[in-house]
Amino acid sequence: MKTLALLLCLVLWPAAAFSAAGESLRTGDGLLFYGSGMVERLLESGDLEARLHLAHPDKKLRIRSLAWTGDEVGYRLRPEGYVEHLKTLLAAWPAQVVVLGYGMNESFAGAAGLPAFRAQYQVYLREIARRHPGAKLVLLSPIAIEERSTTATAERNRDVALYTQAIAELAREHRADFIDLFAASRDAYARSAEPLTTQGIHLNAAGTRTIADAIARSLLGDAAPAATASPRL
Repeated sequence: MKTLALLLCLVLWPAAAFSAAGESLRTGDGLLFYGSGMVERLLESGDLEARLHLAHPDKKLRIRSLAWTGDEVGYRLRPEGYVEHLKTLLAAWPAQVVVLGYGMNESFAGAAGLPAFRAQYQVYLREIARRHPGAKLVLLSPIAIEERSTTATAERNRDVALYTQAIAELAREHRADFIDLFAASRDAYARSAEPLTTQGIHLNAAGTRTIADAIARSLLGDAAPAATASPRL
């Protein structure tokens, strides 16, 4: 019953309290994305960036990614000398909106890993606030596990739901916006005639388009282009 109540809470949670952000974006504003494989894939595909530009073609938004596949909030391996390289990138990429997408990799630790995840995310959010003073923060949840692409989905989705709830609570604590991709992806899986992932967790081309649309609608509200719009600049 507790799991069911948690899932219902997540489904009913608004996609984000960010519907007016599109109106507040200014010419030349920067949107910087951090996260793991899902975020890296979303930015590499071009679908999300295209939708943001289509909504505001006159604002010349600067969209950049510092996402790395395999990253976790408390575990981010980088080559020697990367700290200085990062300083150069941050100086070149000032951000007014910072989007963070973590939780899928960490969810494999199950409920036992939640305290460490919360503590590490708290530290990471303080570091992000130091790097980007005054920037708007947006936290993405991980997507749900797709049943037709893998097995043991019920148990895995219980874990992902716990981490999604933890991220939602962190967003409230830090006055950040929250985009519930767990609920959005479960709804998309139910409506789609084709798989949206490989192995249940990696977005394929169709899944990338679908999740990019969900993020764009949450970030931009009414300004977001229709899902049927061609994502070409």
